[in-house]
Amino acid sequence: MSILPNVFSSRFAARRASAATSQSSDEFRWVTWILAIYFAVQTAVRISLSSSVRIDEAQQFVVNQWLAWGYDAQPPLYNWIQYGVFDIFGTSVASLAVVKNILLFLVYFAYHQLARLLLEDKRLAAVATLSLLTIPQMFWQAQRDLTHTVGTLLAVTAFIYFVVKTIRKPTLISYAMMGLWAGLGMLTKYNFVLIIASVLVAVVFHPQGRSRLLDKRFVVTLALAVLVFLPHAVWMVSNMDQVLTSTVATMSERGQGGKLSDIGYGVVELIKTSVVIIAPTTVIFLIVFRRSFLQSLRFKSEWVNFFEKIFVSTAAILFALMLVTTLTEFRDRWLLPFLFLMPLYFCLKLEAAGAQNPSDIKRSFYLPFGLMIALPLILTASTVFPKLFDSYQHLNTPYGAFLNKTIAAEGKRPVAVVTTAWLKAGNIRANMPDTAVISTAYPASDLDRQALGNGPILLVWNERDGHASSMPDELKRWLTAKFGSSITLPAQNDAAIPYYYGKDPDRFHFGYAWFYPTAG
Repeated sequence: MSILPNVFSSRFAARRASAATSQSSDEFRWVTWILAIYFAVQTAVRISLSSSVRIDEAQQFVVNQWLAWGYDAQPPLYNWIQYGVFDIFGTSVASLAVVKNILLFLVYFAYHQLARLLLEDKRLAAVATLSLLTIPQMFWQAQRDLTHTVGTLLAVTAFIYFVVKTIRKPTLISYAMMGLWAGLGMLTKYNFVLIIASVLVAVVFHPQGRSRLLDKRFVVTLALAVLVFLPHAVWMVSNMDQVLTSTVATMSERGQGGKLSDIGYGVVELIKTSVVIIAPTTVIFLIVFRRSFLQSLRFKSEWVNFFEKIFVSTAAILFALMLVTTLTEFRDRWLLPFLFLMPLYFCLKLEAAGAQNPSDIKRSFYLPFGLMIALPLILTASTVFPKLFDSYQHLNTPYGAFLNKTIAAEGKRPVAVVTTAWLKAGNIRANMPDTAVISTAYPASDLDRQALGNGPILLVWNERDGHASSMPDELKRWLTAKFGSSITLPAQNDAAIPYYYGKDPDRFHFGYAWFYPTAG
């Protein structure tokens, strides 16, 4: 008689636990919606603030004057996406902001899907995803400056997602998607090859991993990865000097001492940059979860081990590169595609340690929610109230006002605008999307003499701090190379334009000159 109540009680408890798990799973799907709202707000803020652009944004306006298999030292996938959007919806800051924020949303969405795949406790999947907002390079740098790296973050997450799917339940589709994202990842950043290598090491050490790599369907993975990357690879081989010169120079720019001192410097830089990226998130997890977080560091699980293999193999590969190539410089944007996995790793540790206190879970959301509210306000304030931040920003530089005034005064639109650096060229094209813009820093943007016709040609220059200046030698050399050394250099002019959101008497000085080829 006493057995029946126990049976019913057991079944009731099981159903209640199952219902709780299902409810937890459904409850935390709001993460997707709140992130969508957040990035929609960020898009609106960016569009409304200014028609001027920052350095990485400027590059998109310059290189997307044409479509090519490659452009510079960066792979072209982000450029291709941006080119398509510009072509369909017009070349504007709005098109730029929409692409950036959709891709950022997809990074967080894919990260959430990966976390839900790996974590039984869907509350921790939400914690892992929203904790991305505790990484400064994610909530600030990616929002303001990064372009190609954003694509890399998405590719890393999607690639690992399908690797996990393949390990758990291999299908032809999962193998194909692994190859697709491996190829796409290589088209976002060349250092994605380190991700592929590190993940493959982790797969080899996984109990089912080697059998998945020996499966004949893995040929599909390899074939798709090669096919996706191949067209750009052909271009890259033909332009290897252009790709390597910039990359190697940047990554070895501190390598001026002996071999051992350079290696030592590289190790210190790697540690310092890694700490800068992961320290805030680590401290926040410690504050929120306290003793349970410290205790969780001792626990292991299948997927804890998997991610640890990724981190260790990545460090080993980077150290090997230091030995071979004198790699001494580690910028945060280079390490971010590896270290943004840390919130997920921490949550895997917490789950391995056992059930977490619901109040701790709830408390972990406070800071991300606060940042979602604060960040659009801070980004707005840094532009609208520049004096609070003790300097004018790139978005305060009045390119649009200068161009409108200068062209109106001349009474003619130029057939081309010539300037020096990426930043200037990109800002000019953002405000004159139907006019060819040439940057002397990027020879591929140049036009031949026939395309320039009889002009007029507008030459523009300025200094970063906005003070008046004379025509740079680069522009003089461009003129003489294009039209002959016998030409008379055009008269130089200065325009002092009020900053966007600036205060009197602050002015930004643009130097400019009109050149008519037939008059030369």
